[in-house]
Amino acid sequence: MIDYSLGARSSNPVEKNSEKKVYAYAQARQVIDIMKLAKHIQMHGSPFTRDIIVAVLTKAVDCVREELLEGNKVQLGEMGAFYCTLSSEGVDSAEDFNPSDHITRVNVRWERGAEFDNLKSDAEFNYVTTREQQAKAKKEEKAAINAELGITEGGDGDGDGDDQTE
Repeated sequence: MIDYSLGARSSNPVEKNSEKKVYAYAQARQVIDIMKLAKHIQMHGSPFTRDIIVAVLTKAVDCVREELLEGNKVQLGEMGAFYCTLSSEGVDSAEDFNPSDHITRVNVRWERGAEFDNLKSDAEFNYVTTREQQAKAKKEEKAAINAELGITEGGDGDGDGDDQTE
């Protein structure tokens, strides 16, 4: 299930006075690090331990980076391919171009494979408030609980940690 919230933004960012429209923004529930991903892979019937899966994934990252730096495009089956693009400053002539001076960035791009081309047909969506609204509601909820307990804003100042008024 993909959480999303809504926000208004210009329908044409190039035009300052263009009308605003409401758009959906995906909100990640959590960040899945390499350890959690390895555990998830293991739970799907992998014969390998989590440590071995982490080692293989880590080595894959190292090797993909190495291959990209060699100028190669790396195809990872249904996941897709990784390749580099360049950002550079323009110069007046080819003779004036110096890669160390004029190439400003090497970007890594992902070309989606078939399994990632469009996840919409398999996705379910769940509306949630924006992060800003969530933070405001959490703060209000804490203030209400503190008020119910008789705790003043900022504590009672005696440093004993109970922060309750008497």
